[in-house]
Amino acid sequence: MMKQFLFFIFLIGFASASVAKDCNIKPKLGSKNFIIGYGSLMERDSRISTNPAAYRVEPVMIKGFQRIWGHNGKNYKTTFLTIIEKQDAQVNAIFYPLSIQGLQKLDEREKSYCRVKVDTNNLNFYGRNVKAHNTNFWVYAANPARLQEPSESHPIAQSYVDIFLNGCMQIQQEYKIETFAKDCVETTSGWAEHWVNDRVHARRPFQLPNAYKIDQLLGKYFNHYYNHKFN
Repeated sequence: MMKQFLFFIFLIGFASASVAKDCNIKPKLGSKNFIIGYGSLMERDSRISTNPAAYRVEPVMIKGFQRIWGHNGKNYKTTFLTIIEKQDAQVNAIFYPLSIQGLQKLDEREKSYCRVKVDTNNLNFYGRNVKAHNTNFWVYAANPARLQEPSESHPIAQSYVDIFLNGCMQIQQEYKIETFAKDCVETTSGWAEHWVNDRVHARRPFQLPNAYKIDQLLGKYFNHYYNHKFN
Protein backbone atom coordinates (compact mmCIF):
# COMPACT_ATOMS: atom_id res chain seq x y z
CA MET A 1 0.00 0.00 0.00
CA MET A 2 2.81 2.43 0.84
CA LYS A 3 4.45 1.76 -2.53
CA GLN A 4 1.16 2.50 -4.30
CA PHE A 5 0.74 5.73 -2.33
CA LEU A 6 4.27 6.89 -3.19
CA PHE A 7 3.69 5.93 -6.81
CA PHE A 8 0.62 8.16 -7.05
CA ILE A 9 2.41 11.05 -5.33
CA PHE A 10 5.05 10.59 -8.02
CA LEU A 11 2.36 10.66 -10.74
CA ILE A 12 0.74 13.80 -9.33
CA GLY A 13 4.04 15.59 -9.83
CA PHE A 14 4.05 14.67 -13.50
CA ALA A 15 0.38 15.56 -13.91
CA SER A 16 0.99 18.98 -12.34
CA ALA A 17 3.69 19.61 -14.91
CA SER A 18 1.27 18.70 -17.72
CA VAL A 19 -1.52 20.96 -16.53
CA ALA A 20 0.94 23.81 -15.98
CA LYS A 21 0.86 24.17 -19.76
CA ASP A 22 -1.92 26.12 -21.46
CA CYS A 23 -5.11 24.15 -20.92
CA ASN A 24 -7.93 23.95 -23.49
CA ILE A 25 -6.50 26.77 -25.61
CA LYS A 26 -8.42 27.62 -28.76
CA PRO A 27 -6.50 26.72 -31.94
CA LYS A 28 -5.71 29.35 -34.55
CA LEU A 29 -8.27 29.77 -37.31
CA GLY A 30 -7.31 27.78 -40.38
CA SER A 31 -5.30 25.18 -38.47
CA LYS A 32 -5.94 21.45 -38.75
CA ASN A 33 -6.77 19.76 -35.46
CA PHE A 34 -6.69 16.14 -34.38
CA ILE A 35 -7.79 14.55 -31.12
CA ILE A 36 -5.81 11.65 -29.68
CA GLY A 37 -8.07 9.17 -27.88
CA TYR A 38 -6.64 6.65 -25.42
CA GLY A 39 -9.64 5.55 -23.29
CA SER A 40 -13.36 5.60 -24.07
CA LEU A 41 -12.66 7.51 -27.31
CA MET A 42 -10.96 4.38 -28.63
CA GLU A 43 -14.37 2.71 -28.99
CA ARG A 44 -16.44 3.62 -32.05
CA ASP A 45 -19.91 3.92 -30.48
CA SER A 46 -18.60 5.85 -27.49
CA ARG A 47 -16.70 8.23 -29.75
CA ILE A 48 -19.45 8.98 -32.26
CA SER A 49 -21.95 9.66 -29.47
CA THR A 50 -20.18 13.04 -29.21
CA ASN A 51 -18.96 13.41 -32.78
CA PRO A 52 -20.84 11.34 -35.40
CA ALA A 53 -18.21 12.30 -38.00
CA ALA A 54 -15.47 10.51 -36.02
CA TYR A 55 -16.42 7.06 -37.30
CA ARG A 56 -13.04 6.42 -38.89
CA VAL A 57 -9.85 6.84 -36.86
CA GLU A 58 -6.21 5.85 -37.25
CA PRO A 59 -3.72 4.33 -34.81
CA VAL A 60 -0.84 6.24 -33.24
CA MET A 61 1.82 5.63 -30.60
CA ILE A 62 2.50 8.57 -28.26
CA LYS A 63 5.95 8.80 -26.71
CA GLY A 64 6.58 10.52 -23.39
CA PHE A 65 3.15 9.77 -21.91
CA GLN A 66 1.78 7.16 -19.50
CA ARG A 67 -1.84 5.92 -19.45
CA ILE A 68 -3.06 5.13 -15.92
CA TRP A 69 -6.15 4.16 -13.96
CA GLY A 70 -6.14 7.31 -11.89
CA HIS A 71 -8.95 9.74 -12.77
CA ASN A 72 -11.33 9.89 -9.81
CA GLY A 73 -14.96 10.14 -10.91
CA LYS A 74 -16.09 11.92 -7.71
CA ASN A 75 -19.90 11.54 -7.72
CA TYR A 76 -19.53 8.87 -10.40
CA LYS A 77 -18.21 6.15 -8.14
CA THR A 78 -15.53 4.79 -10.42
CA THR A 79 -11.95 5.46 -11.51
CA PHE A 80 -11.38 6.29 -15.17
CA LEU A 81 -8.34 6.26 -17.41
CA THR A 82 -6.18 9.34 -17.71
CA ILE A 83 -2.79 10.21 -19.16
CA ILE A 84 0.27 11.95 -17.75
CA GLU A 85 3.62 12.98 -19.11
CA LYS A 86 6.34 10.46 -18.26
CA GLN A 87 9.75 10.16 -19.83
CA ASP A 88 10.54 6.85 -21.56
CA ALA A 89 6.86 5.78 -21.49
CA GLN A 90 4.57 5.32 -24.47
CA VAL A 91 0.87 4.78 -25.11
CA ASN A 92 -0.92 3.31 -28.11
CA ALA A 93 -4.00 5.28 -29.07
CA ILE A 94 -6.07 6.59 -31.98
CA PHE A 95 -6.46 10.00 -33.61
CA TYR A 96 -9.06 11.68 -35.77
CA PRO A 97 -9.73 15.17 -37.20
CA LEU A 98 -12.03 17.59 -35.45
CA SER A 99 -13.23 21.10 -36.28
CA ILE A 100 -12.61 23.90 -33.80
CA GLN A 101 -16.34 23.87 -32.99
CA GLY A 102 -16.20 20.11 -32.50
CA LEU A 103 -13.18 20.52 -30.27
CA GLN A 104 -15.06 22.93 -28.04
CA LYS A 105 -17.96 20.47 -27.81
CA LEU A 106 -15.59 17.67 -26.85
CA ASP A 107 -14.03 19.95 -24.21
CA GLU A 108 -17.43 19.99 -22.52
CA ARG A 109 -17.63 16.18 -22.49
CA GLU A 110 -14.07 15.94 -21.11
CA LYS A 111 -14.27 19.00 -18.85
CA SER A 112 -12.66 17.24 -15.89
CA TYR A 113 -9.48 16.80 -17.96
CA CYS A 114 -7.06 19.30 -19.48
CA ARG A 115 -6.59 19.35 -23.25
CA VAL A 116 -2.89 19.83 -24.06
CA LYS A 117 -0.92 19.92 -27.28
CA VAL A 118 1.34 16.97 -28.17
CA ASP A 119 4.65 17.54 -29.97
CA THR A 120 4.47 15.81 -33.35
CA ASN A 121 8.02 14.55 -32.78
CA ASN A 122 6.53 12.29 -30.09
CA LEU A 123 4.05 10.65 -32.46
CA ASN A 124 4.61 7.42 -34.36
CA PHE A 125 1.92 6.72 -36.97
CA TYR A 126 2.68 3.02 -37.45
CA GLY A 127 4.63 3.63 -40.64
CA ARG A 128 2.14 5.95 -42.35
CA ASN A 129 2.95 9.49 -43.48
CA VAL A 130 0.87 12.19 -41.81
CA LYS A 131 1.35 15.81 -42.85
CA ALA A 132 1.95 17.86 -39.72
CA HIS A 133 2.24 21.38 -41.22
CA ASN A 134 -0.11 23.82 -39.46
CA THR A 135 -1.51 20.85 -37.56
CA ASN A 136 -2.29 20.44 -33.87
CA PHE A 137 -2.55 17.13 -32.05
CA TRP A 138 -4.42 17.33 -28.72
CA VAL A 139 -4.82 14.92 -25.83
CA TYR A 140 -6.92 15.16 -22.67
CA ALA A 141 -4.38 14.94 -19.84
CA ALA A 142 -4.71 14.43 -16.10
CA ASN A 143 -6.14 17.02 -13.74
CA PRO A 144 -4.02 16.75 -10.54
CA ALA A 145 -7.09 17.44 -8.38
CA ARG A 146 -8.73 14.27 -9.75
CA LEU A 147 -5.66 12.00 -9.77
CA GLN A 148 -6.20 9.15 -7.30
CA GLU A 149 -5.59 5.41 -7.39
CA PRO A 150 -8.58 3.04 -7.64
CA SER A 151 -10.20 2.40 -4.26
CA GLU A 152 -13.13 0.55 -2.71
CA SER A 153 -15.32 3.64 -3.14
CA HIS A 154 -14.01 4.39 -6.67
CA PRO A 155 -13.03 1.07 -8.29
CA ILE A 156 -12.24 0.22 -11.89
CA ALA A 157 -15.58 -0.55 -13.57
CA GLN A 158 -15.76 -3.51 -15.95
CA SER A 159 -18.17 -1.64 -18.24
CA TYR A 160 -15.51 1.03 -18.81
CA VAL A 161 -12.78 -1.58 -19.29
CA ASP A 162 -15.00 -3.22 -21.91
CA ILE A 163 -15.46 0.03 -23.84
CA PHE A 164 -11.72 0.71 -23.76
CA LEU A 165 -10.59 -2.76 -24.83
CA ASN A 166 -13.37 -3.23 -27.35
CA GLY A 167 -12.05 -0.07 -29.02
CA CYS A 168 -8.53 -1.49 -28.95
CA MET A 169 -9.77 -4.68 -30.61
CA GLN A 170 -11.61 -2.69 -33.27
CA ILE A 171 -8.35 -0.97 -34.21
CA GLN A 172 -6.39 -4.22 -34.09
CA GLN A 173 -8.84 -5.84 -36.50
CA GLU A 174 -9.17 -2.88 -38.87
CA TYR A 175 -5.45 -2.14 -39.21
CA LYS A 176 -4.12 -5.67 -38.74
CA ILE A 177 -1.87 -4.62 -35.84
CA GLU A 178 -1.48 -7.98 -34.16
CA THR A 179 -0.42 -6.70 -30.73
CA PHE A 180 -2.59 -3.58 -30.47
CA ALA A 181 -5.04 -4.88 -27.83
CA LYS A 182 -2.22 -6.46 -25.82
CA ASP A 183 -0.33 -3.17 -25.99
CA CYS A 184 -3.39 -1.38 -24.62
CA VAL A 185 -3.09 -3.48 -21.46
CA GLU A 186 0.69 -3.33 -21.20
CA THR A 187 0.97 0.44 -21.70
CA THR A 188 -1.60 1.07 -18.97
CA SER A 189 -0.60 1.22 -15.30
CA GLY A 190 -2.67 1.33 -12.12
CA TRP A 191 -4.59 -1.92 -12.66
CA ALA A 192 -5.93 -2.74 -9.19
CA GLU A 193 -7.91 -5.35 -7.30
CA HIS A 194 -10.49 -2.64 -6.64
CA TRP A 195 -12.34 -3.71 -9.78
CA VAL A 196 -16.08 -4.37 -9.98
CA ASN A 197 -18.19 -6.27 -12.46
CA ASP A 198 -21.01 -4.00 -13.64
CA ARG A 199 -21.76 -5.67 -16.96
CA VAL A 200 -25.49 -5.60 -17.62
CA HIS A 201 -25.57 -9.34 -18.36
CA ALA A 202 -22.73 -10.36 -16.08
CA ARG A 203 -23.08 -14.13 -16.40
CA ARG A 204 -24.20 -14.16 -20.03
CA PRO A 205 -22.44 -11.32 -21.88
CA PHE A 206 -23.32 -12.70 -25.33
CA GLN A 207 -24.41 -9.33 -26.69
CA LEU A 208 -21.30 -7.50 -25.48
CA PRO A 209 -18.81 -7.05 -28.33
CA ASN A 210 -15.61 -9.04 -27.79
CA ALA A 211 -16.61 -9.99 -24.21
CA TYR A 212 -14.87 -13.33 -24.23
CA LYS A 213 -11.80 -12.00 -26.02
CA ILE A 214 -11.55 -9.25 -23.39
CA ASP A 215 -11.84 -11.80 -20.58
CA GLN A 216 -9.22 -14.05 -22.13
CA LEU A 217 -6.82 -11.15 -22.63
CA LEU A 218 -7.15 -9.76 -19.12
CA GLY A 219 -7.08 -13.22 -17.56
CA LYS A 220 -3.51 -13.61 -18.88
CA TYR A 221 -2.34 -10.55 -16.96
CA PHE A 222 -4.26 -10.51 -13.67
CA ASN A 223 -4.66 -13.53 -11.40
CA HIS A 224 -7.51 -11.78 -9.59
CA TYR A 225 -9.45 -10.93 -12.77
CA TYR A 226 -11.96 -13.80 -12.70
CA ASN A 227 -12.42 -13.43 -8.94
CA HIS A 228 -14.64 -10.38 -9.39
CA LYS A 229 -16.61 -11.52 -12.43
CA PHE A 230 -19.72 -12.88 -10.68
CA ASN A 231 -19.79 -10.95 -7.40
